[in-house]
Amino acid sequence: MNTARKCLFLASATLLLGACASTDSAGLAGKATITNDNDYMAAVEQAAKPAGVRVVWVNPPKERKDD
Repeated sequence: MNTARKCLFLASATLLLGACASTDSAGLAGKATITNDNDYMAAVEQAAKPAGVRVVWVNPPKERKDD
């Protein structure tokens, strides 16, 4: 019974700490716009085209613009 209480306590503490860690703190950093870095993507695709390489962006590069 004592072990079950300890497990229940640890599980609830983990959930509570996880909830605290996922709060929206990005609003404190200021306003920023994150978009795809289209200039870099175009440059890579143009360099790959003569070699006959097809580029597929799985994780396209991001560009941050501070407002």
